[in-house]
Amino acid sequence: MEGEGSEIVEPLMSKVEVGEIKLQLEEVADHLKLEGASLDCEENANSRPERDEIHSNEIGVESLDYDPIQSFISATTKRVYTRRHLYGYSGLTLAKWTITICTGLLVGCVAYIISSTQEFIITCTKIWTQKTLSSSLAIAFLGYAVYSIVLVLISSCLVLYWAPAAAGGGVTLVMAYLNGNDIPDLLRFRTLITKIVGTICTITSSLPLGQEGPMVHIGAAIASTLTWMHGEFPNQKKYEDKRTCCSKIHPRAWPFDFHNDKDRREFISAGTAAGLAAAFGSPVGGVLYSLEEASSFWSRKVMWRSLVCTAVTTMLLSWLHKREFSFALPGSLSFHGLQPVFHLQDLPLFLFTSAAAGILGAFINTSHGWLARVRPPSANAISRIVEACGATLVSAAVIFIIPYLFGQCLPVPETNADEEFWFAYTCSVQDSMSGLNMYNDLATLLFSVPHETIKHLLQLGQDVDPYFTVKSLSIYTVSFLAIFILAYGIATPGGIFMPSMMVGASVGALLGCIFRLIFPGANIQPGLHALIGATALLGGVFRSSISVVVIMVEGTGSIDFILPVIMAVVVSNWVAHHIHQHGAYEADLQQLAHVHFLQSEPPRQLIPLTAFNIMSSHVVGFEEIVPVTDVLKVLRSTRHNGFPVFKSSHLHSNDAGGKMVGLILRHQLLLLLEQHAFAEVDLSSVKDSDKWQFPYFGCMNAKKLQVLESAMRAYHFCHCPHRRDLTSRPEAIDELDLYGFFESRVSTKSSHGTIEGGGTMLDARERPKKTFVLDLRPFMNRVPLTVRGECSAQRVYIIFRTLGLRHLCVTDSNGRVVGMITRKDLGLASRKSSVSTSRWSTTLLRWDSDTAIDERTSRDILYSLP
Repeated sequence: MEGEGSEIVEPLMSKVEVGEIKLQLEEVADHLKLEGASLDCEENANSRPERDEIHSNEIGVESLDYDPIQSFISATTKRVYTRRHLYGYSGLTLAKWTITICTGLLVGCVAYIISSTQEFIITCTKIWTQKTLSSSLAIAFLGYAVYSIVLVLISSCLVLYWAPAAAGGGVTLVMAYLNGNDIPDLLRFRTLITKIVGTICTITSSLPLGQEGPMVHIGAAIASTLTWMHGEFPNQKKYEDKRTCCSKIHPRAWPFDFHNDKDRREFISAGTAAGLAAAFGSPVGGVLYSLEEASSFWSRKVMWRSLVCTAVTTMLLSWLHKREFSFALPGSLSFHGLQPVFHLQDLPLFLFTSAAAGILGAFINTSHGWLARVRPPSANAISRIVEACGATLVSAAVIFIIPYLFGQCLPVPETNADEEFWFAYTCSVQDSMSGLNMYNDLATLLFSVPHETIKHLLQLGQDVDPYFTVKSLSIYTVSFLAIFILAYGIATPGGIFMPSMMVGASVGALLGCIFRLIFPGANIQPGLHALIGATALLGGVFRSSISVVVIMVEGTGSIDFILPVIMAVVVSNWVAHHIHQHGAYEADLQQLAHVHFLQSEPPRQLIPLTAFNIMSSHVVGFEEIVPVTDVLKVLRSTRHNGFPVFKSSHLHSNDAGGKMVGLILRHQLLLLLEQHAFAEVDLSSVKDSDKWQFPYFGCMNAKKLQVLESAMRAYHFCHCPHRRDLTSRPEAIDELDLYGFFESRVSTKSSHGTIEGGGTMLDARERPKKTFVLDLRPFMNRVPLTVRGECSAQRVYIIFRTLGLRHLCVTDSNGRVVGMITRKDLGLASRKSSVSTSRWSTTLLRWDSDTAIDERTSRDILYSLP
């Protein structure tokens, strides 16, 4: 669209008119008291700071546009592109399945790299530690501690100074994103790199954190990255023009448009499923996890896409691990040795183990909530680094000192003598009397790869001598639980799925060994109790149900034990719920005041309320044809992202004027202003018969309208794809540089200031007074959803949540807009704020989220999350 401004803006302005425009804008600026908002064109262009630097520390969580815009132009475009090409399918379908398969392949490769690196580094660490112990315990401990601290220092510095969104497991933020919240920098490419590198550093140090949560985040980020790799987008820095690169885009630049939030949501859901499937080798479990936990919107299409993605991931992992093509599931926790035999008399013991694990799960969530309140603030990066290094030092000391003081030397089982799992530590490598290889049971538990530890705990059958003593299991459970709670929430990438399983498995194995001593004649298998304990603790921490069952059954290959596993999940959920009401994800989502997560069911707090009680009554809107100065004034004075469009009083009678005919979004208005898609007209001369020719359809062809509509879909990608909140700030108006455009048109007009015959143009006072206006009719959403003010708040919640809306207009009995409901309004109402009985006022005590900038930083919502 370069060079098309002269075709859109006709006729050109005179200097007098420019002065009038600038005078109006100066009045707007004075009225709003915009500090430092100079209206001088040269100063504004040369002294404009970078928006990312100004607001890098300000929190900003906007909503995503899951509800497609149904405008006049989009409807016309869809009719053109609905032609089928080959066997009833279009190229768009092929492109979507290609992205799905590529996502599965990449997630599988990343999972293999992380797991292989973890095993290699931990094995090398054990070998080095064993060699160094022969000379000095102090030197071995010092080297191990320094090595662990360096790894965590690298991970935490990457998070704190480069990609704050990579902290923690990332599952909570992915859930919030798929629910409709645009989390800043969550799916950015550098966040993905930091997540991969940071996870490797974290899980190979001494910290008791896992890779399962980060793999969910990594899968979502890979899927998001692939959706943005289509189309040829010019680099904005190559052009001297201050207008965005969208002005250079041709409709054929992106043949497959995946930049809309609705399509990206489907790919990210599939990537999330693939991430968990890669961590456990559980394709069906990954799909169910995405359905039950991560995704807020589900459909048959998303299910198929997720299933194909997880299948590709697990097949690739199977081939990489076995070095040959195989359809065998690469379950990371597969084990053998248990007998699928249990009787009715075993039921009380199963119930006891499940209840104990459920209590521990609630205790972990409670402890995490308490520690989150006393941790240093995220703005103090040095304190967070010191905290991470301190937790690593404590963890390294526990891993080194506890086995030295309390570990027992046992002979390596003959059936597993060739495994690298056993760690001699302070024991003699070979017993001088018996000639058997020896291992330290506590050191073996603490130094080994986590999934290998869990597998050996699950293999404790009835006829197998325990690999670990009761004393060692007790010490290991207490010590590992302590360092796990301490590490849960530090500023490094790392999840809590595998550590929770380790605590549950150790508790279950401990109880199984105790039951075996109390009831020597009973058929008690400690490994079965370990399986029940691991499953129950996952249920107590996360409060998941069917997904946990399938993950455990697929990941361990224990389909014969599915009934005890189901029972463990049911009992642990019930017990944990009565101690700590919310699971790990729900508790963290409630602590994020600026992230409004809408649950699948409406909260009970909404029962006595109506739409009048929860709506925001201060609604700002525009007429169909609106002066540019009015748009600039509204965009500067508010941070609203949706504006009702009313029938224009210039085009309709007084009875028809004022009624809502559509909804326009902020980024659509910004793009129209950016592309100078306004015209100079005399509003007093507009008549009803001209409404479909004025002003666009008379001076712009269909191709130009299509380019504008396409650029609106890619607006956030071209401007700030990972910080959508920046478009809601006044700086977004400053960067439009409209005054420079007006001045350029003045110079052009002055050079053509004469008419035929040598006469001069009329003075501005003698010409009809004209105004620059925007015509919103071709671009606005023509069918926005509305509800009556008397509608139940719970019904409003269901409509908003089910349809994935961003704005819901509230009307009175005459069909006129009296309020607006957004995600923030529902979130505030769900937290049971003070309620008034007034019908027409804003009845919830809320902050002015559209004008006030919170003092917290964006980093505060990115740390301490599972």
